[in-house]
Amino acid sequence: MATPEGHPEIDWDNWKPAGPGDVRSPCPAINALANHGILPHDGKNITKAMAVKALTSALHLDATTASVFAWGGVAANPNAEEHNFDLNHVDKHGWIEHDVSLSREDIAFGSNSEFNKERWAEVWKIYKEGALTEGGASGVGPEETNWKSASKARYFRVKQSKERHEAAGKEFGYGIKEVILSYGESALFLNMLGKDGAAPLEWVRILFEEERWPYKEGWRPPKIVDQSMMRHVITKLMEANEDKAEEAVLVGLGTVRALEAAVASLIKVSSPSYCSVM
Repeated sequence: MATPEGHPEIDWDNWKPAGPGDVRSPCPAINALANHGILPHDGKNITKAMAVKALTSALHLDATTASVFAWGGVAANPNAEEHNFDLNHVDKHGWIEHDVSLSREDIAFGSNSEFNKERWAEVWKIYKEGALTEGGASGVGPEETNWKSASKARYFRVKQSKERHEAAGKEFGYGIKEVILSYGESALFLNMLGKDGAAPLEWVRILFEEERWPYKEGWRPPKIVDQSMMRHVITKLMEANEDKAEEAVLVGLGTVRALEAAVASLIKVSSPSYCSVM
């Protein structure tokens, strides 16, 4: 039994993908918890307490951030009288789910919940090319992410989504909330899988493609992922974005300074649900 030190109740060898009748969310990290049996494998009837316990005990996410996701899931349940949620409720568009996912299609063009091989292949190519030219942030080299590649892949999806919406004559909704969630989702997997922007590409691939936490490949849960760590990584990703002036204009803030100030202000006073869609 593969169990992290201090958490003997978690068996990371226990993994089975979703089957008939099971439901999943747009977030591979949350789906992986269900596949490992840490959340109900069928993905249904998850209470806030169950979600918080899974996120804090298995992934060591701080309780505040875990509670925000759990609350968002319960609030996404179309039955307001229920005090639980199914994982597929999280794909409610415009709530915490949004366009420009790293691995899901924009809702205007397909499923915003299911893994999309085409979208992910484009992102993966940027990670691979960035690793070969820049090396990992730790200097270990070419099989890691880095600030530049992670930031470039994130904004590639923003630009691509905008262009596709415009070409199809569809409205593209991308404001400051989507900016924060988009940065936050990249920051979350970088914090969970690596350190200082460097996450082994194989671990990243396993999480996104298999929806499995790569314990047998050597990954271990971080000691803690809290809001200060999320703010740090979001700041580093913003610094690495070569198109942040363009992004500032896109969201209607005009300048990089205004964009940075808006993001810093919002993530300081609130705890966004970063794991809404990756």
